[in-house]
Amino acid sequence: MSLSKKLVFFIVAITLSACGDNSGVAESSMTVSDAYIRGLPPGQTVTAAFMTVNNHQDKDCKLVGVTSPIASSAEIHEHSHKNGKMSMRRVDSLVIPAGGNVSLVPGGYHLMMFGLESSLKEGEEHTLTLSFEGCEELSIVAPVQSVLNEKAK
Repeated sequence: MSLSKKLVFFIVAITLSACGDNSGVAESSMTVSDAYIRGLPPGQTVTAAFMTVNNHQDKDCKLVGVTSPIASSAEIHEHSHKNGKMSMRRVDSLVIPAGGNVSLVPGGYHLMMFGLESSLKEGEEHTLTLSFEGCEELSIVAPVQSVLNEKAK
């Protein structure tokens, strides 16, 4: 093999190696998909947010809290069905498994937002910050989607 071919081979090998390192960065993070905040009629001071939280890491991440500048407080909640009755309760945390995801959807796990400062309007976007135990905090921007146009999941 000539020196120029060896040099080209070496440069290609280094480039591919660098690309592999960059893809590893993306795999060691948390992402969110399909996020939205439920828009309700004017005057409501409580709403919910829904999304799928994706864990691209090789360790579990425990969602332990959420904050948003549009709400005085927020909590992780779960709907449950017992003896023909539907109820909702606060949960302290929600494990997002390594390499997996958890969907927060109407009728299941979701984020409750209390003390809204103003009515939410369809199409607005607001920041939510998800706090994890053992993993980095994640800030996302979620659109407001009217309860009348809510996605069927």
